[in-house]
Amino acid sequence: PGFADDDAHDDAYDDARTCAQLTRDMTVPQPSAVTSLTRMVAGVVAWEGAFQISKFFLRHLPERDDKERTYKRAAASYIVSFIHAFFLTWAGWTIVRELEFGGASASAERLSLYANDDASFVGFVEIVTIAFFSYVVYDLLHVIDQYPDLGGVDILAHHFGFFAAALLAYAYGAYPLMLGWLCTCETSTPVLNVRFFIKSWREMEYTLPNIDAIASMLGMKTRGVIAGNWMEYYVSVAFLWVFVAVRVIGYGYALIRLTGDLKLVDDNFIPYTVRAILYTLTCAGLMLNLVWSYKIYGMCRHFRRKVLKQRDDSGDKMSDSEEDATTTTTKRS
Repeated sequence: PGFADDDAHDDAYDDARTCAQLTRDMTVPQPSAVTSLTRMVAGVVAWEGAFQISKFFLRHLPERDDKERTYKRAAASYIVSFIHAFFLTWAGWTIVRELEFGGASASAERLSLYANDDASFVGFVEIVTIAFFSYVVYDLLHVIDQYPDLGGVDILAHHFGFFAAALLAYAYGAYPLMLGWLCTCETSTPVLNVRFFIKSWREMEYTLPNIDAIASMLGMKTRGVIAGNWMEYYVSVAFLWVFVAVRVIGYGYALIRLTGDLKLVDDNFIPYTVRAILYTLTCAGLMLNLVWSYKIYGMCRHFRRKVLKQRDDSGDKMSDSEEDATTTTTKRS
């Protein structure tokens, strides 16, 4: 037993030494400041370009009342959010598959991107990080510009936190496995965005035919606003399940994994202050996800009572003013 303990200690020491050595002698160099800045600007321009294109195609939507104006103003942002979510979901699961199951078993490769000697993988993670970071910058500007239509104070805090985290992760090549799991959290975003469109369509007269078409396709017996309310409820429940799966269970597992790696390996390739900031932001992200999960659950229960009451009362419409404050958590995250 004593020899086994010594061997385990030696293995941990060798892993830490290897981690630091691989980072110092990295075969894939970090991009220069000019390259990084160029990538970031190009990313923001690309996301803004996608927004402007979406906005151009939506320019003929009516603006006869506040709901129609709000929908027209926000729809382009949700379309870009779809693109971002689909890309990051694919990219995140790709990173997780590579680092969890692709043979990158060394803690060094999970903690430092530049401890990995696969140049194509390193380049891929760099691009993913830039895509993540530049979208946060783009979206933060739009959230501020359209406040509070795209989210409230919690969304602003979320964006500022991940702005700092993405910037530090890119600058130091820090914690690529955690980055991968973070990107997988976007798996829940398309479900949330679907809820936005259903909620908006059921509230506007000219989009109610869209609700009827979906209801018919799904074989629903109801139509119009009543069908839209039930669709919103079911999509909200689906969103809750996916949210908990990726943003609580998956993200929580990743945080436990990161904590274990940090105990095993001395990640002295990242300054202590940066390590502390990143770990604090990661923990804060999990806490925010837990708060949102509770609020989304409350919203689902509240909305179910409303749709059941509506059914019992022969289908009276529900006004948005009757929905409680928990609905604010279902704005884009």
